[in-house]
This record gives sequence, structure tokens and C-alpha cells, in this order.
Amino acid sequence: MRIPSGIDGFDDLIQGGFPLGTNILLMGAPMTGKSTMSMQFLYKGLSLGNAGIFISTNETAEDVRERMASFGWNTETFEREGMMKYVDCYGMMVDSKLRDTPSIRRVPSVLAFTNLSVVLSELCGHFWRLQKTIRIAFDSVSSLLMYANPEAVTRFLHVLLGRFKMLKAVSILTLEEGMHPRTIEMTLQQLSDGALRLTKRNGERFISCLGLASTRCVKGEIPFEITQKGIEIKLKERPRLGR
Repeated sequence: MRIPSGIDGFDDLIQGGFPLGTNILLMGAPMTGKSTMSMQFLYKGLSLGNAGIFISTNETAEDVRERMASFGWNTETFEREGMMKYVDCYGMMVDSKLRDTPSIRRVPSVLAFTNLSVVLSELCGHFWRLQKTIRIAFDSVSSLLMYANPEAVTRFLHVLLGRFKMLKAVSILTLEEGMHPRTIEMTLQQLSDGALRLTKRNGERFISCLGLASTRCVKGEIPFEITQKGIEIKLKERPRLGR
């Protein structure tokens, strides 16, 4: 079974959507649209009755909510219904007085792996008991690598992604490409079930699928734009799926 990505025109490139139980690494240089894509993916799920968890490591949950609303993706209704949860790993690093709310769980810092693991286990377990498809956006893994030993980060993610897979959740994890050693990027790709790359060149934006479990992806770079409605694929003719 597959779930729609939420990106207009993208599902035609990946045989109809993301397979359940896949963890997808979304790579790209800064300002290429990674956060936007992860938010759009999450909001599409909310509109379909899926549960959503947004893990933020470089801005507060309130800032993420505001950015989503700027595209028309207002999550407050879903928060009141209990279907949207934010996990804020950044806020308490800059304001220790911040506290949890019904829809926001605070983690002391990006280094608090144990706290983060406990919070995610609670939230995922709750949605699993409700028999909801779970979508998770993790923005971004690069923040963890800035503060912690890369080996500790990869060990943590190895266990965490295994839990997501067991629950048949679909997750998108963003990574700042070019900011880390190539060996780290390769290790994170190996831990994931798929990898996408966003690039920006001469004012144009492209997305490419480096691989996705159980999926024939379109080869090469596919142009896209970021509009008031989010990311939209721009193709003049039907793409060819890879073998």
C-alpha cells in the first residue's frame, strides 16, 4: 500500500506514492525546499485523516506552525482533534521557560536523544492504538550532527527508524547536503529506504529520486517550483520510469 506524497505531480514519478513503512532521506543544499516538502507531505496526510508528527531541531514549534500557515496549511484544527503533534527540540535551548502544550512536546535539546525517543514512542504508540497511518517529518538530521558525535547520531537513528518501520509509519528526514562528510551521507542513505535530492541551479529547482524501496522511480532531474501552494512538479511530457 502507498500513500500520496502531497506534492502536486510527484506521485506520477514514484508509482503512486510512498510505500508504507518507508523512511526517506531528503537531501539538498540550504534553501532548496526541503522543509517545505516535509511540511507539505505532513499536511496532505492530515487532510486524509492520517496522524502527523513534526520534529523540529532548528526552530520552535510555533515558528514551524506559522511557516506552514503561510502556505495555507493551518494545523490548528488538527491539533485540537489530537491528530497533529509537534516535537520541539530547539525551543528550550533558547528559552528555558517554554513548556509543553496539548499539541507541542518540548525536548530539552537536540542532544537529548533519550528524551526524544521516549516522546516519540509515546506519540507513535498512541496513534498506533488508534489505528492511524502515521506520517513523520524530521527537520533536520543535520542539527543533530552539528552537536553530537556522528556515530551516536547514526546509532540513534538506526533504532528510531526501525521503530517507525515496525509501525508502518512513513517518515521524511531532511539533511543539508555538502555540510557533512560523504561517508556520513552514505551511512544515512544506507539506513533509509529511499533518498531524494533537491537542487537549485541558475534560478531553477529540480528534484531527483536516488532510489525508493519497492519503487521504479523516474530517472534524472525533474523541474519543480515553489508557489503559494507549496511545491509543484513542472513537466511538459509524461516521464519515463526507471527499471
